[in-house]
Amino acid sequence: MRSIKAIIAGTVFILVAILMLQLAYIFIAVGYVALAKNYPFLNDIVGFFRYIVGIPLFAATMFIGGYITANIASTKIWLHCLAVGLIVAVSMFYPLLEHSNLTITGMVVFILALAATTVGGLYWQKNNRMNQT
Repeated sequence: MRSIKAIIAGTVFILVAILMLQLAYIFIAVGYVALAKNYPFLNDIVGFFRYIVGIPLFAATMFIGGYITANIASTKIWLHCLAVGLIVAVSMFYPLLEHSNLTITGMVVFILALAATTVGGLYWQKNNRMNQT
C-alpha cells in the first residue's frame, strides 16, 4: 500500500506542478509577445526562451517528484521513482503522439524525465543514509 501511495503522491505532485508551470508560462509568453512588439530584436530569442527556462524547471519538478516518492516509499527507491517518471512521461507524450511524431527533443525530454525523477529519489536516499549515521 505504501508503494502505491508513493507512486500516486509523486505523480500527482509532478502533474499538478507542471500544469501550474504551463499556466505561468502562458502568462509570461503573452507578456513577452506584447513586449516584443515594441522591441523587435526579442523575436529572435523567443524560441530559446522555452528551452532555457522550461527544461531546467521541468527537470527540477521531476527531481522534486522523485524526492517525494522516495520519502514515502523508503524501499526500492529507484524502482518507485522510475515508475513515477515513466507514468508522467507517458502521460505527457501519449496525447501528442496522436497528431505528430516523436522528435529527438522529445526523446531527450523523455529520458530527462526518467533520469531526473530517479536522481531525486537517489538524492533522498543518500541524504537519508547520512542522517542515520
